[in-house]
Amino acid sequence: MIFMKKIFAAMCAIMILSSLNCAAAKKIVAVMPLENVSGYDEEKVAEIMTEQLIVAIHSAGTYTVVERTQLGAILKEQGFQNVAVDPDKAVELGKLSGADYTLLGKVTMAFVEQNPTATAIATIGSALGLGGIQETAGGFLHKFKGKIGLEYRLVDNTTGEIITAKIVEGNKSGSSVASAFHNACKNAADNFLKDIDSVNPFRARVAEISGSDIYIDHGSDSGLRRGEILIVARETSPIVVNGKIVGMKQNEVGKIKVIEVYSDYAICRAEEHSNAIHKGDIVKRS
Repeated sequence: MIFMKKIFAAMCAIMILSSLNCAAAKKIVAVMPLENVSGYDEEKVAEIMTEQLIVAIHSAGTYTVVERTQLGAILKEQGFQNVAVDPDKAVELGKLSGADYTLLGKVTMAFVEQNPTATAIATIGSALGLGGIQETAGGFLHKFKGKIGLEYRLVDNTTGEIITAKIVEGNKSGSSVASAFHNACKNAADNFLKDIDSVNPFRARVAEISGSDIYIDHGSDSGLRRGEILIVARETSPIVVNGKIVGMKQNEVGKIKVIEVYSDYAICRAEEHSNAIHKGDIVKRS
């Protein structure tokens, strides 16, 4: 009985350590409330954009996001309730939340306008008396178009170094002013994720090929999602700088689509040049 208890305890310890290692692989990000300097809907613009960033980072799976309630409690305690955080205090607050990185920024541009394409088609249809064209425009082209600009900085809380600082934009249409703006914010958040992929890049290898199934050695634990399109490349000759090999040249050989995702591997199908993809090839995001 004692022996069995020891085995059970050891198994529990292994499981706990395994879960901690998985969690440790994901860097923690504290998303600070954004500042709105666009002049558009002062109260909600920054809030909506902040929420879209949190959703995008969380859904990507590559990072863990500090819970809003936890971060909100820290901000309130430090006197930053419902206002943008002073950039000089951002790293300190990020450390207090236990985050590896702190994301801070501001909305520099935001507006929603009539979709010029839909408006032009509707105008032509009205002038020519072609009601069908107007109905088609209304059915397939959204009436409004939203645009937003986000200036952000991602800071390493350990060193205080700015890892990346860029401006991203979102540009999408919608059936209403609200939906057009939300879609633009989501688009900006997606573009933000593409930018910070260089901070914690996704890299995998083709582990096996069986018929049309291409197995790669990374999965959901690395932030991979079903439906993603990935680039497959092959290493060729070395890159030599000052007599030292600093990397390998890569040639793109095809693209694959993620069909099924598991924790540590995924099954893909070729989108382009299936015969050119070989076991051992590099897989990365575009």
